[in-house]
Amino acid sequence: MQAPTPFTRPRRPRRQRTLTAQLVLTIVIIVGIAIVFLGFATTTLMRQYMIQSVDADLRNSGYSVADRLLKDIQSGEHINVDNRYSFSNYWIYLSFETANPSAEPVEIRPYTTSRYSVPADPEKIIADSVAGGDQAKINREPFTVAATNARQHWRALVLDVTDPSSNVLGYAIIAQPLAPISFTVGRLALIFGLLSIATVLAGTLAVGATVSRSLRSLRDIERSTQAIAAGDLSKRVPHDDHADEVGSLATSINVMLAQIEHAFAEKERSEGRMRQFASDASHELRTPLATVKGYTELYRMGGVPEEKIPDCMGRIESEASRMSGLVEDLLQLARMDEGRPLQLEEVSLSDVAEDSLYDLSARAPGRSSRLVGLNSEHVPNVVVTADQDKVTQVIANLLGNVLSHTPEGTPVELAVGTDNGYGIIEVRDHGPGITAAESERIFERFYRTDVSRSRASGGSGLGLAIVAAIMAAHRGSARALETPGGGLTVRLSFPGARSDEIARRAAGLED
Repeated sequence: MQAPTPFTRPRRPRRQRTLTAQLVLTIVIIVGIAIVFLGFATTTLMRQYMIQSVDADLRNSGYSVADRLLKDIQSGEHINVDNRYSFSNYWIYLSFETANPSAEPVEIRPYTTSRYSVPADPEKIIADSVAGGDQAKINREPFTVAATNARQHWRALVLDVTDPSSNVLGYAIIAQPLAPISFTVGRLALIFGLLSIATVLAGTLAVGATVSRSLRSLRDIERSTQAIAAGDLSKRVPHDDHADEVGSLATSINVMLAQIEHAFAEKERSEGRMRQFASDASHELRTPLATVKGYTELYRMGGVPEEKIPDCMGRIESEASRMSGLVEDLLQLARMDEGRPLQLEEVSLSDVAEDSLYDLSARAPGRSSRLVGLNSEHVPNVVVTADQDKVTQVIANLLGNVLSHTPEGTPVELAVGTDNGYGIIEVRDHGPGITAAESERIFERFYRTDVSRSRASGGSGLGLAIVAAIMAAHRGSARALETPGGGLTVRLSFPGARSDEIARRAAGLED
């Protein structure tokens, strides 16, 4: 028997070990990240807690220590001040420049000074706190200051030194070193790190053994899927009808293979739409931002004549309004995507359509508009459960679209009726219309039939996307149709319609 070539013999073990390594590495990385995060959070909280303890000690004891020291100095016992206070943890600095500029400051250094150094430049600490008017640092909250040793820091509290009449004689600094806290937190981090390494190593061995044992059951599926991976999607994974994990996996793979081509195609389309959305959004914001920036820079450099300033400001306001409108549209689409609840109530589509035509006559008095029934001149009273403000917005968006994309004087019709239990509103225009390919995409975000992206005629490309989103939230639909004789018709379908016509039909059936 011919021995296997060096290329085929190690193939399966190497691939199996690689998959095992990937799974183990993924799990270990996740566990490691969790442990690192836990360790970081633990040490951070511990450090904050210890600093808060130091702050509490400074607030609780700082006043009494400073007051006692001041009384000792005023009583003439300042000769023994160092001996009395040097065995405490406090570094104390008293400055009397406010009452007596020639007075020498008093500095009390604790016994730990040789190890932790002392705060650097105390006069600057006092000057910064007083000159800046930072009342949070005077008599109230401790803060961190640097030490003469660049690697050390202290926690300091600045206090007023006053006489019995509350006159400020000077200022005192009471401080404690942060080095013991850093040392304790460092030891905690070291211990936690060693335990974490031991845990990760033990977990790696345990997970590796478990994953390796579990993957042995998948060898048959691996051999079958190699042919599928080569491109033959008609292949299916052989399996027995066993209700175990391997049988379930084989069934799932076979179901997946039946849909994989469609899934890949849909994924590519979705990614393409997302890229286009991001590109168009940035494009829409870039131009008005560039305009505003250009005008402001021109004005700052004195390049705008006095008589042109109103025009310049008008252009800035216009572009800002354009950006504001675009952002509002994007926010509304985001809210619709979040699935926020609608304010549902009984809405008469006939009344909403009639009100919308009144609004249209105010916006475009020269436009011929009328309200008709869906299939006749009679307009039925159609009632649906919907959000009236959203329905009004949908029709307003569509009518605005008609005004933007059809010549002046183009007649507009709103048709109301029912169809198979759905309440219908059709917005019909008799303009140039759109192609069949465009009708399939006009409800996409940022899509414009104007390929030149002219804002004068193409708009932002979000109006019809908002229409589609609102109709989807109502569990209805929006469709683009061709108007008989030429033009565009947008049909809005609302579920659960009730109308006079439906009531008459129901009464006829009962009779």
